[in-house]
Amino acid sequence: MPSLPSDILSPRKYRLLIGSLVVFMMAVSFINVSLPWYLAAAGLIFAVALVFVLRDPILGIFLIAFFLPFERLGAYEFSDITIRLSQIFLIVTAAAWWLNQIMRKRTSLVRNPIFIALALFLLVNVISLLNSVNLERSLLILVYTIFTVSLAFLIPNIVISQEQVNKVIKVILVSFVIVSAFGLFQFVGDMSGLPTTITGLRDLYTRDVLGFTRIQSTAYEPLYFANFLLIPLAIIFALFLAGKSLVKSSWLLTLFGLGMVSIVLTVSRGGYLAIAVTLLVISIFYWKKLLRPHIIVTFIVATVLLAWVVIQTLSVGGEVLTIDKFQDHVLNVFYGASFDERISTFDQAYMAWREHPLIGIGVGAFGPYVAPHPAYIPQDGWRIVNNEFIEILAENGIIGLVVFLFFVYLIIIRSIKAISVSSDGNLRAIMVALLAAFFGVMAQYQTFSTLYIMHVWFLIGLMIAVQNIILVRNYK
Repeated sequence: MPSLPSDILSPRKYRLLIGSLVVFMMAVSFINVSLPWYLAAAGLIFAVALVFVLRDPILGIFLIAFFLPFERLGAYEFSDITIRLSQIFLIVTAAAWWLNQIMRKRTSLVRNPIFIALALFLLVNVISLLNSVNLERSLLILVYTIFTVSLAFLIPNIVISQEQVNKVIKVILVSFVIVSAFGLFQFVGDMSGLPTTITGLRDLYTRDVLGFTRIQSTAYEPLYFANFLLIPLAIIFALFLAGKSLVKSSWLLTLFGLGMVSIVLTVSRGGYLAIAVTLLVISIFYWKKLLRPHIIVTFIVATVLLAWVVIQTLSVGGEVLTIDKFQDHVLNVFYGASFDERISTFDQAYMAWREHPLIGIGVGAFGPYVAPHPAYIPQDGWRIVNNEFIEILAENGIIGLVVFLFFVYLIIIRSIKAISVSSDGNLRAIMVALLAAFFGVMAQYQTFSTLYIMHVWFLIGLMIAVQNIILVRNYK
C-alpha cells in the first residue's frame, strides 16, 4: 500500500503533528494527576504510532507481527480485559488504512472468496446470540472474535508485494528469537530458584507443580507459546529446505534448534502434536531434498544435539528424577484428571448441541451453559471444551461448523494452488511454511479451544496475502 500523498501529510505537518501530540499528552498527564504515567505514555505511543502508520500502514503490520507473542508480559490488565500492544497496533493500522482510503476518495479492496465464507461464519455467530444463556458474555466474545478476525481482511489489503512479505517474515523471526531466548531464561531461572517476579512465570508453570518448569515466555500459557512457535519454525524449516532463503542456512539451523528446544520445554502435548504435523506437511512438499545425504546427516546431528540440550537443560537445579517426571507428563495422554475432564466437556458439548443443533447455544456460551449459574463466573473461570471444532458445534451448531470447515477448506485449496503455480522459490517456501503452520494450528485445536487468538488470524491474513501475490503474478 503506497503512503499518503505529500500534500496530505507533508514533512513539516508531520513533525508539527507529532510535536503537538507529545505536548498534549504531557499536559494531560500533568493536569490529571489521577492518570497513571504508564497510561499517559501508552496514549502517547498510540498517538505517535498512528501518525507514523498513517503515512505507511505497512509499518502497522510490522508492529503487529513483532508484538504477536507478547500476550501476558508487555500487556496491561484492565478490569477483566487484557490490553495487548498487538491489539493496540491493530486498531492503529486499521484506522490508518481507512483514513488512507477516505483521503484518496476511493476504495480499493482485495477480492477473495475466503472472505465470503468468513463473513458467513461470523453471521452464524451473530444469529447464535438468540440462544445464549448469558448474552453479555456472548456479545463480548463476538466482539473479540470480529476484532481478531479483522486481521484476515486487513493484512491482504496492505501486504501486496513480495518485498513486504519478506520484511514481515524478518520481523516475525526477530520477535521469535527474543521471546524464545526469554523462554530459555525462564526455564533456567526457575529451575535455579529465581522468583516469579524475575522469571515472569505464572505459579501454575513453576517447578513446584510438576518438578520441572514449563516455559510460557511472554505468552499467557505454554500451549499458546507453542502455538505461536509453529509459525517461525515452519518458516525456518521450509526456507532451509528450499535453499533460497532470506537468511543463511547456518543461521536457519541455529534458529531451528532454538525454536525446537523452546517448544519442547513448553511441555505442551498439543504443541508436540502440532509441530509434528507442521514439519510433516513441509516434508511432503520437499521430500526429495530431505533424501539428500547431507540433509539427512545434518538432521541426524541436529536431533542428537537437540536431545542433548534438552536433557542438559532438564538437569538444571539438580533434580535427579526431573527427566522421568517430564516423560511421565508427556506420555500421560489417555489417563489422569486432565483426560477425564476433557472427556467430560466433550459430553457436555454434545448435550448442548442436541438442544440447538442448527445454530448452537450461542457464541461463547459453553462456559455459562455448564456453570452452576449462567450469569456468574465460577471461581476457576468459565470452562471451555478443549476442542475448537466441538466447541464450534456446540456454540454455533452444525451450520456454523460446516461453514467454518468450508472456510478452512478454501484456505487449504487456495494455498495448494498458489504453491503449485509459484515460480519464485522463496515465495513458494513461505507459502508452504504458512500452510504447514495452519495445519499445525488445526491439529493443536484438537486440544484447546480459543478462536480469537491474534497470531492465528495474523497467520491466516498473511496466507491470503501471499496467495494473492502469487496468483496475481502468475495469472496476469
